[in-house]
Parts: sequence; C-alpha cells; structure tokens
Amino acid sequence: MNILITQDKNIKFLFQIYYFILLLITLAVLTSLVFTHNFYQKSTINNITSANDLEKDISVAYISDFKSAKSLEKNKYIKNIEIDQVRETKIIPKISVATLPNDLKSIKSVKTRKELFIKITLPLIVQENERLLFLNKKIKMIKSNIDQIKRKEAVWISDLMKEYKADTLDALLIKVDEIPVSLALAQAVIESGWGTSRFAYEGNALFGQYVWGKNNDGIIPNDRDTDAKYKIKSFNSLSESVASYMKNLNTNFHYNEFRLNRFVLRSNKLPLRGTYLAEFLLSYSIEDNYIDKLKDIIQINNLEDFENLSLDRESPLITDII
Repeated sequence: MNILITQDKNIKFLFQIYYFILLLITLAVLTSLVFTHNFYQKSTINNITSANDLEKDISVAYISDFKSAKSLEKNKYIKNIEIDQVRETKIIPKISVATLPNDLKSIKSVKTRKELFIKITLPLIVQENERLLFLNKKIKMIKSNIDQIKRKEAVWISDLMKEYKADTLDALLIKVDEIPVSLALAQAVIESGWGTSRFAYEGNALFGQYVWGKNNDGIIPNDRDTDAKYKIKSFNSLSESVASYMKNLNTNFHYNEFRLNRFVLRSNKLPLRGTYLAEFLLSYSIEDNYIDKLKDIIQINNLEDFENLSLDRESPLITDII
C-alpha cells in the first residue's frame, strides 16, 4: 500500500506533522541564509563606507625619515610647493613639518635655503591663523545670539575667556584673531636665523620665546649671563611653536597696543599689514632696531604677498614630515 495515498487518518496526521516540521526547518534555513546574506551585505557596505569616510574625512598621512635638509628638500610634498604660484593663487598646501633638519646651513644656495624655510613655516602659520579665525567667528556668532546661548556654548566661552584672560566677549574678540602672515614669517626668520639656529632645530623654537622656572622646558643660550635665569622655550613640534607664539601676541600685556591697532583695522575693514603692525612689537626684543629689521625682512622678501592665504581644501593634510 502506498502510504502517500493512504486513507488512514493517523498516518495522514503523522505525515502532516512531519511536513510541518520539515517546513519549519526549511524556513529556518532560508531565514538564516537571508539574514547571513544581509549581514554580509551590511558588513560590506559598512566597510565600503568606512573606506570612503577614511578617504574623505581622515586627511592625515604620516611621513617620516626626512631628517636632513637634502631629503626634506626632495620630499614630493615639499618639492611640489611653488612659492611663486602660492603668491599668485593665494593657496597653500596643508603641509605640517614636525621638526627642522639641523643641517639647513648645508644648502649653499641662499635662495633655495630661504624658500625651503618658507615652505616649512608658511603652511603652519596659515593653519594656526585659520583656527583663530574660526574661533573668532564662533565668538561673534554666540555674541549675536547671546539671549539664546546654550549651556555648552556658555561653558566653551567661559573656558576661552579664562584661557585668553578676557573679561568680556568684546575683549575676547580683540584677543582671538589672526597674526599677519608676513609679520609671523619675518619674526620666525629673525628669531631662528632662517631655521638655522640651535634653538630652532633642537627645540623647534621658531620665535625665541623666553621662559622661566625649573619646570618649564627650554634651552639655555650659550651667551646667557651667569646670573640670568631665562631659557628659550622648546616645543615638541614646529606647529606648537607657532601656536605658542600667536597665543603670546594675543594675550601678553606687552602687546596690548598691537591688538588694539589690529582691532581698529578689523573694525574699519582694512587689511592687516605686517609692516604697519610691526610698529607695535617693540617689546618683543631688546634690540633697538628690531622694528626696522622686521620691516626690512618683510619688504626685501616680499612677505606681504603671503597675506590672505587659504589652505588647499582639495589636498590632504600631510603631517609628521621630520
């Protein structure tokens, strides 16, 4: 007797249960396969998305082993910077050189040595200026909507006011602003000897900032008086040196006149000219002719051509070129 066409109710019931169980097993397997496939697809999509995000958002490339002037000069990111093109286009690649080679003096051509120093320091100055301008705009935005300020914004503003030693938002706006590129470059040139000083390549000190106290990192000058206690402040990187220099000009009481005149220029929508604002940095150096030296460096090397530069948004940030 063929059990598939049997009339026995018990056998029919038994086969119904069997087919039901088989159906459940089949559905379970199919469901598992479907979810496994979907999970694979989602994982693949997530991996693709992460890869795309890395390409779009994470713009840091680590480059090392460029410890000599010759190797740094030949680095493709440095080599591709054309100074004349930067002057013309007003765009600078996002290059961040971590430290200076200690043999810049070995470059015999004065023109080549100067250009290499500019290629190293100019992007760092522009990057820090853009950060300061971003902060300045954020402060203005909060000030214009002070009645609707959020707690997070209030805490941020409070911390920034403490950092910059400002009692009001107006005072903070006077202090949080960019430094003219030509002026920053000229001071770096003078204080570091175009990047050849011991302080520059040993301590990443581009601006010869003084520091006192045993707990402060610094380098003792060879010609320091025996009873003197100051040191030249050292940094972990050149970018830290640039940031510290700008914080110094933006907070130290010696440069109140510098900041006020910068603010007047801003208020009247006038350009920040390095040769003009240099007049108010007499306290930066003990040299009597320091202001004249600054102006000469700016004018002889046409450094005001580098004002109002923008970072190249199309290129990734290249960091840790050492």
